[in-house]
Amino acid sequence: MAQTTLLMGGSNGTATLTAILGDKSNAANAYHILRVATRSGDKYLTTNADGVAEPRTWRCEEKRHISDLIAADFMPTRRIVHVGRPDSVFVYGGDDDVDSNDLSPLEKAISGVGAPDNGGPVDLIVLCCPVSAHLSLLRRISKALYKLNALNLLGTSSSPILIGTLYGAGGFDWMSRIAFHKGRPDNFMGWHRPLALFCLKAFPYLCKSLKVGEVTLHGRFPQIQVAVSPSDAKTRTVAKRILDRLLQNEDTGKQLEFLGLSGPESVGGDGTWGEEERVIMAGEWNGVQQGIKANSAASAVMIAARTKQQIQSAKDHSSSAVALPPPVVSSHSAVSVPVEQQRTAPASPTLDLLMTHSLSDHADPSSSLAFITCTLNSTNQILHPCILVALFRDHNNEARSDVDGTIPWNPVNTAFPRFYADGAAKPEAGVLITKIAGAEMYFVIDALERLLSPRGYEPISALHGGEPMGRMVMNYLGNSPSELGARSGLTMDSLKKEWESTFVNSASEKADNVGDETVEEEVGNRPGLINKEKILAKLMSYGLSHNGRLNAVLSPCIVVDDKPSEDGTILIKPNPNTRFFTDDTQHGLCIYLGLAELLGFDLERDMKWTLYVVRRLQRWMGKEFVLPESSENSTKQIVSDAKDMMETSAPQAFGVRSIGELRQFLKLDMFGDLKYERAKDRLLQSGLVSKL
Repeated sequence: MAQTTLLMGGSNGTATLTAILGDKSNAANAYHILRVATRSGDKYLTTNADGVAEPRTWRCEEKRHISDLIAADFMPTRRIVHVGRPDSVFVYGGDDDVDSNDLSPLEKAISGVGAPDNGGPVDLIVLCCPVSAHLSLLRRISKALYKLNALNLLGTSSSPILIGTLYGAGGFDWMSRIAFHKGRPDNFMGWHRPLALFCLKAFPYLCKSLKVGEVTLHGRFPQIQVAVSPSDAKTRTVAKRILDRLLQNEDTGKQLEFLGLSGPESVGGDGTWGEEERVIMAGEWNGVQQGIKANSAASAVMIAARTKQQIQSAKDHSSSAVALPPPVVSSHSAVSVPVEQQRTAPASPTLDLLMTHSLSDHADPSSSLAFITCTLNSTNQILHPCILVALFRDHNNEARSDVDGTIPWNPVNTAFPRFYADGAAKPEAGVLITKIAGAEMYFVIDALERLLSPRGYEPISALHGGEPMGRMVMNYLGNSPSELGARSGLTMDSLKKEWESTFVNSASEKADNVGDETVEEEVGNRPGLINKEKILAKLMSYGLSHNGRLNAVLSPCIVVDDKPSEDGTILIKPNPNTRFFTDDTQHGLCIYLGLAELLGFDLERDMKWTLYVVRRLQRWMGKEFVLPESSENSTKQIVSDAKDMMETSAPQAFGVRSIGELRQFLKLDMFGDLKYERAKDRLLQSGLVSKL
């Protein structure tokens, strides 16, 4: 089926997808127009013999494991080579920040106006970038979409334009609300074509490019779980078709799993999507899609024949290989089904599912709980900061490493330490990860679940523990979020505080309520709450340091002194400008600390280890995301009063200072629409009101 995808950002993820999806010898890529929009064209444009810029060809060598669930060096693997290129590349820059009657490069990339391909308006916009770049890119996208909407250049399709990210940490839906509400023009009256937002819970690839034009895919994440908004059957159906193709699920055998209240029971939902999928896949509506798919596959044979020789030459690194442009395929020619048949309503029960809402969709129409699930259960924000703290500690010179993380390193085997194989192997890494991910984060998850989710549902805590194996172990040992929340007493304490803020009017009434307590249970984080904590810490270090997908990753380092000492060591320190810092500290751990503050936790007691890690890393970064440890700060709010808090994704940075305000914030439309305001205006202008 025809699809036009726009990749934004010049990251390793963009390179990987360019090589895989741009491989026109693969029949699955027929009628898939691939565009790249990037701030610099160096990586994705090259100059041909005539001096004309054209899309660069990328080669991806994939290490495919027999199982992505347990990826170890001793497990069988095979090598697969992908070679492909985008159909068109758009370089945006300062011109996107200037109001102009002409279309900017990004606006052309989205609308297809003036594009050298035949893809028309995009179906999918994917942010392939660090979390720290999400807000700035969303603001660019929102500005472009508002302008194209006013010019009626978003296309006439009733299917939504899907906008999202390969990694949903950092409050992606929160940033979308900010970007679209901030950029909304005064005369905006609604979207002519619907929009939908998505994010993946985990980045699907572990990939690295060390040379322009080449990228290595070390492995794939075992599960593909996604949050999609709005929460309805049609959006989920469209998202499944588009994202399955983006992520090559037909090739890998992976299944897209929707998160939130409408997801499967295994992820805390009510199973709505499973019912929809069974009916839709068996219905007449799907028959039309299958016909289109069959037509695309047949046409792909011709494309494969035309490109097989040049692709094979590129795979073999032949010096005679010429990177010719892929055949231009019209997105319109892919659909052989008559227009009348396309517009025919599907039969029941498919029609009933597509046009009605389940109770779970009504309970969370924006799927905010699914996005929070992605924000709170992403693994990088747990692993990277803890490993950084453990790796960049010099036990022989603690004072020096405390300042900026400077340590000695012998580069005889690798230029820098291997981040997981060397860093995670340190016992302190396993200890910190276990204390933070196995307790402190669980306190927040469980309390927030009780205050935001419908009673009896657990869409947030259902995905605790990172990967499936970790979740299974924690549940088996009695260390689930609900169990940690109960043992610590923090969940019930948060419920009491929220009740007081909602129903108790005065300090005297609060004092009376406290006096009614006959037995004061111990509340808060304390030693012994995590069952088998020492064993878990050792298993964590061993598992990460022996993971076949991760062992080649080097640490982000800066050489302090390259003159070797007598034992051959040089001095290095961590690079605080890399995503291991900028993504996972201020857009990861700081969110947890901010939520804990909203929940009324004593951060010094209940989030002790998270605070320790953030304070150490922010010192290396020269920032103050949380207040430093000091007796003078005892009366201040550790997150809210920090001078660099606004650079984080803590809820306080979005103007949210209570759980009640968080609930209100999550009701805002993700794309700046004011449907209720327009409904109010229509009401006030109605004939009935005019008579009053």
